Amino acid sequence: MQKSPDLLRLLKERPRDGDAIEEMTAAAFGPDRFHKTVYRLREDVPPIKELCFVCLDQKNRLVASIRNWPVLINEKWPAVMLGPLAISPELRGLGYGKALMWHSMAQSRLQGHSRIILVGDPEYYNQFGFRRDLALLLHLPGWVEERRFLALELVAGSMIGVHGMIGKPVVKKTRRKKKRS
Repeated sequence: MQKSPDLLRLLKERPRDGDAIEEMTAAAFGPDRFHKTVYRLREDVPPIKELCFVCLDQKNRLVASIRNWPVLINEKWPAVMLGPLAISPELRGLGYGKALMWHSMAQSRLQGHSRIILVGDPEYYNQFGFRRDLALLLHLPGWVEERRFLALELVAGSMIGVHGMIGKPVVKKTRRKKKRS
């Protein structure tokens, strides 16, 4: 029987959480993570602040985190790229990741996002509705183990006709107003 997590709190990621998140992510994915295709899509792109969450345990320790990033499919369809989801190694399997996943997906839907993509183990992510068949017409700008390339429709039918290369979002440059003398 799987243990469930003790009382926990889910919060938006705070600026002070960065170091602890990096430590957990390093423990979960190792130093090779920076060479993965998904990391190239994250370079120089800030995560979606409203969709980055942390989990605190009863002792107020940060024990899990999830981040989400904006991407653009075929330069026209916006999507959320989920990951990384990181859990303190000694607490894996207790439900912290599930709590963050359900919360993150609900917040994505509430904020008007219609599709999420990720690269992860289908044995874990299928339980949340992520499917390989929804990502068959999508491509990443680098190698990925295809069985792990998954998508989820937050809005029914939102992946119909969606195809092409996943890239970084178009960053809108804002013009600074000139100071009046």
